[in-house]
Amino acid sequence: MASEETRSALLDAAKRLVFERGYARTSVRDLVTEAGVNLGAVNYHFGSREKLLNEAMLEFFLEWGESVGQIEVPQDAGPLQQLAVRARAMVDGISAAQPLFVVFLEGLLQSRHSPELRRELAEHYARQREQAGERIRAGLAGRELPPRTVEVIASYMLAVADGLQIQALVDPDSIPTGDELAAFYEGLAAAARANGHPPERHEDDPPINEGDKQ
Repeated sequence: MASEETRSALLDAAKRLVFERGYARTSVRDLVTEAGVNLGAVNYHFGSREKLLNEAMLEFFLEWGESVGQIEVPQDAGPLQQLAVRARAMVDGISAAQPLFVVFLEGLLQSRHSPELRRELAEHYARQREQAGERIRAGLAGRELPPRTVEVIASYMLAVADGLQIQALVDPDSIPTGDELAAFYEGLAAAARANGHPPERHEDDPPINEGDKQ
């Protein structure tokens, strides 16, 4: 087996085993047996079992994010309309992603004591924000948004996805359905269209008090 094939086989094996058994119960011997490679392949290609499992975990979530991003969105859809279109796919994918989301939470806790893992997780979130930003900018409305606004929207999207995953862990019946979440975003978009955009304000503008509105 070629070097790149061996590396790919180990990553695929890690994704399957972590999904089936969890992070702590996946051993090096399990990994090499599943991948059909020799015992030294893990350290040779990744440096350690932990680095292999971390990379597999992060790849899974990037792939999940890409699958949600592949949903077709109208070119003229604004950010809220984009969120509405993708809401169903995101919520529908929660159950399938939960076993690895638990691993991801374990990684977050471990990163408090591992600068290297914290850096990897930070890079993971950066890639996720970049993917989300590319999807936002792909629409006609997204191209008109300032870069920082796109970053804020992308960060918000990740926060919603992570937050729903956490809630689903403790009370899966409490989270909104994809249709409910889509309806919420569609309602916000309709309200924004009805009210128009608020006037732009600057840091040196005087504060608005209630008396000024009357």
